[in-house]
Amino acid sequence: MVLLRCQVHMEMAHIEEDEDRLEPAMQHLQKAMLLDSLGLYRDKLTMALNRLHLCTMLYQAPERAEDKAIMAIEQAKKAIPKDSVRKKRALLVNAGLALAPDTFQIVLDSENEAKVSMGKSRGRFTYLFAKARHHMISVDKAAGHLRRLGNENDKERIQIWAELAKVARRQGVWDVCRAASRFCLLYDNVKVKKLVRPKKGKKKKGGDSQAQDAWGQSEVTLQRQVSPTLLRKFAEVGFISAEKSLLNLAPKVLEATVQLLRSEGVELNNHPHPPEDLSQHSAGYTVESPEDSAQWITYQTWIESLSQSAMHSWLRSAEIGQEIQEGWIVQNAVVYVLNHNHHLIVAGRQKELVDTLDHLLSIVKATGHSGDPTMLVMLCNALARGLILNWIPAQVPEKSKRPMRSNLFHIPLDSVASSEVRTAVEVCEFVLSLTDRTVHKEAVPTSARQQLIATWVKAKQLLQQQIGPRLGMDEQSPNEDVNSVTRVLVALEMYSSNGLGLMDFTVPPLAQLVKMASECSWSDPLVELQTLMRLTHFAHAAHDYEVTMLCSQKAIQMGIRYLRMCSPVETELVAEMLSTTACIQGRSIMENLKGRKQLRLVAAKAFIESAQFGGIARNSALVMLAVRHYWNTWLPFLSSAANRKKAKNVIQRIISIINKTEAKKQGKGKVLTLHQWPTADFHSGGMTEGHFLPGAEDDLTLRAALYGLLFHCHADHGDWEGGLKVLDEAVRVLPRTAHRL
Repeated sequence: MVLLRCQVHMEMAHIEEDEDRLEPAMQHLQKAMLLDSLGLYRDKLTMALNRLHLCTMLYQAPERAEDKAIMAIEQAKKAIPKDSVRKKRALLVNAGLALAPDTFQIVLDSENEAKVSMGKSRGRFTYLFAKARHHMISVDKAAGHLRRLGNENDKERIQIWAELAKVARRQGVWDVCRAASRFCLLYDNVKVKKLVRPKKGKKKKGGDSQAQDAWGQSEVTLQRQVSPTLLRKFAEVGFISAEKSLLNLAPKVLEATVQLLRSEGVELNNHPHPPEDLSQHSAGYTVESPEDSAQWITYQTWIESLSQSAMHSWLRSAEIGQEIQEGWIVQNAVVYVLNHNHHLIVAGRQKELVDTLDHLLSIVKATGHSGDPTMLVMLCNALARGLILNWIPAQVPEKSKRPMRSNLFHIPLDSVASSEVRTAVEVCEFVLSLTDRTVHKEAVPTSARQQLIATWVKAKQLLQQQIGPRLGMDEQSPNEDVNSVTRVLVALEMYSSNGLGLMDFTVPPLAQLVKMASECSWSDPLVELQTLMRLTHFAHAAHDYEVTMLCSQKAIQMGIRYLRMCSPVETELVAEMLSTTACIQGRSIMENLKGRKQLRLVAAKAFIESAQFGGIARNSALVMLAVRHYWNTWLPFLSSAANRKKAKNVIQRIISIINKTEAKKQGKGKVLTLHQWPTADFHSGGMTEGHFLPGAEDDLTLRAALYGLLFHCHADHGDWEGGLKVLDEAVRVLPRTAHRL
């Protein structure tokens, strides 16, 4: 009860301070100190009381350097939003100079390009080399400050540096934020890390031995002084330091005066690209290769060291979270690593992150996932994919594609590959088993679980391990009531993995799988729609007309309903799936015509819908694919003026869709695709296979043919003015190639 009263007074002090009532706040802190009989909050209360006392000293200059820094930070906190960054920066710089008058300005100038000295030489890489060298030399001065300072007011200085970093970050003064973070983390790097790594070797005799014993005792004493509060500060500043290093490498718009490496445009863990040589040279001059330039190698090493520093800061923060058993710190470290390396994950470069992700997983296993199983699933999926991607056979070239028989004598993986893939399976099964037992409020989104299932099935195939009739769920969950959605997703992945020259899975009948999917209770409509689309594809591949029509109709009806309520990003994804489904539906109808003209009209309608959905998705490839199939469908009837008249409005609509889609093409995808390897699925190139009739061989030929057909539609009725407008538009829109003739 006494401790509770202490905590209440601390909270009351915060409330009073927020209302700018400093005297009552100080009284609450003094009462809290009297109630803190165990000394749990002694340091925190002492610093808070001193800080408020300094805030009341309007016309007095404190003597202690730490007090000067605190006062400057408090003044910076009171800056109003309309104050300039220069004014805020001046106060924050004063705080840093008060704490480290000998080196703070030097470290701060490490990012000042005006301080970079290039010398007399003016080579291709001279400036980059000079900038990198200037930064490295300046930053190295920080360690000397701590050696000269010794152990003076360690705990207080750590918290002041941390506060300075956080205030600078909040106010957008990034160079001060980075410099303050660097000084704060010196206490962790130089002192704490030495304490947890005792030296190995034989002890010296006599006085040296006694001195070593005394040093060892002081190490133990100092290590005990490193409280969880200080370690927590190190973790928080580690996040800030790494993030700020990264934000300067990413091409984002940040309001700041100086941005480290912004002009280089390098992302985290990426290599810089050498600049173009724009200088004029005499004939016979040989351009210097970057690999042979010591200056470029120095600059490249500096860029890589910044990435390594950011990654190290996040890993160190995770280790601190494990040390003080605070899972939220570990969780934040994992989120930072996954988010800021997303470009590597999307590009299939998880292999480069395997060591980091494996270390993080071991920490998460020790501390728990803090009620966030989704984070754990994403971590394990990235790690597992990093372990297997290098061992998946490359995709067959487009020209040589043909149905492949399963290789019953597929060469097994070598020992190294087998070990990595087996580890990937263990990682997937660990998290699948764990998330099977989570309560409803901690349930993993189906889309995240689907990614992991795809990875697990592919790893099982590489190891040539069949998945049982219960679709692997008996291997991960001790419960008989297995998740029906998971079983459907596993079966779909097995279908996607077959026919690629590797071991084929024994899959359940397609009709049974469709029945299982219809009986599921889907929590994610996007995954349900994708499942119906994939079932449509596999039914069409199996020439099962009835199942193809059943699944495609259900998917299109559901997708149209969902289009009306989803976000812009989801709209494009849904439209892509609807375009693919409608195209497959039309192809299936055409393959089962049996001379029925009415069905040809139904197929043409499906292809038109496919083109419309492709336009909504801003996906030119899907639009042109649907239009090709529409052309094939209608070409036999286009010799008749009556049929051309019927097709006129549709042709105008199709041309409009093509032109609009070309004008605003889809941006580069930042969403992790379900498969990062060849599959038998719809997104593996199979949709483009097939014979196309004359006029639809390539995109430009098809567009020119459509304009020609529309001109004939006008000419049939003597509308030469309308026909000329069509030709004018074609000349204006089509690129300058032979097609315009």
